[in-house]
Amino acid sequence: MSEPTISVAMLARLRNLPMRQDDDLPRPEFMLWENPSSGLSCYYAPFEYLNIKAKLILVGITPGRTQMNRALNAARTALASGISIEAAVRHVKREGSFSGSMRANIVATLNRLGYDKRLDLSCSSSLWSTHDHLVQFCSLLKFPVFVDGKDYNGKPTPLKDKGLTRMLNEHFLKDLQALPREAMLVPLGDTVLETVLALKQQGAVPQELMTFEGRPVAPPHPSGANAESIALLLEEHYPSKVEYSERMYRDYLARAPWKKKAAGRPQSEAKYKAARDSRWQSMLAVRRAYGLP
Repeated sequence: MSEPTISVAMLARLRNLPMRQDDDLPRPEFMLWENPSSGLSCYYAPFEYLNIKAKLILVGITPGRTQMNRALNAARTALASGISIEAAVRHVKREGSFSGSMRANIVATLNRLGYDKRLDLSCSSSLWSTHDHLVQFCSLLKFPVFVDGKDYNGKPTPLKDKGLTRMLNEHFLKDLQALPREAMLVPLGDTVLETVLALKQQGAVPQELMTFEGRPVAPPHPSGANAESIALLLEEHYPSKVEYSERMYRDYLARAPWKKKAAGRPQSEAKYKAARDSRWQSMLAVRRAYGLP
């Protein structure tokens, strides 16, 4: 790995930090920058680890509150044990990356797409334990970014905000350029794919992207918001488009989620099914790119 750099002041803050809960708000002393006009703010978390021998590069959007707090806890515990900074940041990366409910989703996705076999693993979950030497966990935005105090979800887009673009250039692109060109690059979700593709078209990304019929594809981001896409990707026998949209529409009517909202109304059948058709097409492209039926 490359040599991690954590300032003396930040090390002191990490050592003196009380244990954090997953939903704790960011602490002011860890703020790196903020932009009141856009509501954006960025906080430090110890995600400096860079595995320059990685064979797989997983790219998320940015660490969320859960990942930030778990990383801070992991750093505090590791540093208290007396291990080196290098060992501590490696431990943090493993413990904090895609932690929480996302971990099971990303493991299932990687296994379904065959990365366990590509890396000669019995299960992709070992990338967070015995085989972490094979992977680089990273994000477009290396340090946790929030919008009006909530987890950043891709808006504003990274390439349309000066602060976010600066983070891309100073951290994400530098890391990619230090990683092996032959490493398997896996953007997670459309926001990440679109940003990585734009940067690649500028000649800034040395690794190749998975494609289907000449178009780059990406598996869904492992957050709970993408549960439907993840479930569709994981299906053993892929349904036809009509079968899928009909099945999902029946389920939608049975659940009646609009009743939970004041003056809520159901979507029209045409609009609901159009969204399902789009998701079906997107996941079909991913499956075909990876040789799944």
